[in-house]
Amino acid sequence: MEYNKQNNLVITKRERKELYRQEKAIEEQAKQHSKKVRKWTKRVVTLLLIAGSIVGIFWYRSNKPVTPTNEILSVVSDDWVKGNKDAPVTIVEYLDFECEACGAYYPVIKRLSEEYKDEVRFVVRYFPLPGHKNSMTSALAVEAAGKQGKYWEMHNTLFENQRDWGEKQTPDPKIFENYARQIELDMNQYEKDIISQEVKSRIERDRKSGQKLNLQGTPSFFLNGEKIENPQGYEDFKSLLQSTISEKNKSR
Repeated sequence: MEYNKQNNLVITKRERKELYRQEKAIEEQAKQHSKKVRKWTKRVVTLLLIAGSIVGIFWYRSNKPVTPTNEILSVVSDDWVKGNKDAPVTIVEYLDFECEACGAYYPVIKRLSEEYKDEVRFVVRYFPLPGHKNSMTSALAVEAAGKQGKYWEMHNTLFENQRDWGEKQTPDPKIFENYARQIELDMNQYEKDIISQEVKSRIERDRKSGQKLNLQGTPSFFLNGEKIENPQGYEDFKSLLQSTISEKNKSR
């Protein structure tokens, strides 16, 4: 017999063996349970990885351009273009007038479009972002100004005054009406055009083309049909353009 201090009992050898056997059985059950948990954990992780891959494939298929990129980026008659319309080098910029990054690139593109007006075709397209309250309102104002032949005047005015109207929490058409007066638009015509389906559809056409290209933000630049990483300032952009122009000249 043996004295068990924990339970203050006297147990026999047979009882001690039985307790030992029970303890071992419990340990074995714990091991088996742990193995099962690890096994099922691996299975669940594997299934999640497979599911994630499937979702990724479907996402890619649903978001990749269904129209060839070169067709989407083909310059059409009513695109807003600066520079030589027949130039061998084309820059297409998708922008949002309320986007601060677009505002930062504005003086860079303006300077380059003046320096390379004979060698590069600069194309601007609308891509208003849903997070900006005045992105669509500003685009409508610019397109309405374009209907009166003053697209670039409104384009420049909005970027040069972006700090005064950008990041507003609610759309404010009055701001853009004031700019329309500054550039001497016919206000009766402006008020009709800015609410017209024609003007809205023109902006939506650009936005949809950007969506087909799977754009994630602005500004987005395409150089001769290829999306490029946004250059780090004027000198980088100029170097890229000069290099492309030189390559085109060599191939002639």
